[in-house]
Amino acid sequence: MSTDRSEYYPNQQFSVSYSSLSSLNTLDLYLPRPSSSQRLTHKYWIIYIHGGAWRDPLISSRSIQPALSYLSSEEFPIAGVVSLNYRLSPYPTHPTHPSLPGDVARNARHPAHIEDVLDAISWLQREYDIGEKYVLVGHSCGATLAFQVVMDQWHSIAGADPGTNHFRMPCAIVGVEGIYDQSQLKDSFKDSEYAAVYQEFLEGAFGKNERIWSIASPGNADFAHIWKAGKLVILAWSKDDELIDELQIVVMQKALDEGKNENRRDLITQLTGKHDEIWKNGVQLANVIKLALHELV
Repeated sequence: MSTDRSEYYPNQQFSVSYSSLSSLNTLDLYLPRPSSSQRLTHKYWIIYIHGGAWRDPLISSRSIQPALSYLSSEEFPIAGVVSLNYRLSPYPTHPTHPSLPGDVARNARHPAHIEDVLDAISWLQREYDIGEKYVLVGHSCGATLAFQVVMDQWHSIAGADPGTNHFRMPCAIVGVEGIYDQSQLKDSFKDSEYAAVYQEFLEGAFGKNERIWSIASPGNADFAHIWKAGKLVILAWSKDDELIDELQIVVMQKALDEGKNENRRDLITQLTGKHDEIWKNGVQLANVIKLALHELV
């Protein structure tokens, strides 16, 4: 278990390394009080996974910051907030920060992204003893990664065995404007101005074989046989979202309904605003996190 790195609280720590694989294997920590405090017993950790189509270098762990000012640890049962970075897929055509072929941090392909997320959570469980008392919150492809955490096949790849005490599953997952079926997303926008962009970033993240896309899609997971200890799922989506259509929610809701767990509540909540506005203004992202905490206590 970690010893706290500062005597001053609330304490913020940026770019903390959880792995030596690359410069992007880091996380940001926001600690309202020492992690050894007995007052944390009935509180939850929030672990945020940013979006950006698995490749955008300008969307990072810092994208949680607008929401932080609306999350009072005194008003809500928050032990700490963690925001993850992970290796990105290639983006050589980015207008200001193109990726280079030799950059390990920006030439990742699935399952590297989920391996990094699992590594980060394992690190937190070792260093801060968070156990299963954490809520995974993901925006866009971050929501994909959040649900992939409870999909067993990636644990064997990353060496995090859910059957041992070395890795504890989350108690709740919040998917915000999430991608839950990659092939369906591509098909939904095949006649739009974004068609080539979707094809490019999905192939960059997962390769050309759409069978791999299907296996990696949370909307195709069998929730009847995975994550049996889960207590809560919240799917949040805005009708104003110009990048993710409602079919993604429909697909994910169907998967959850077919794999219904009597111990798990599944909620859908409506947001307003465009895709990135949800995290940029902070209010709605914070409100969804508050809803999760309210449902858990």
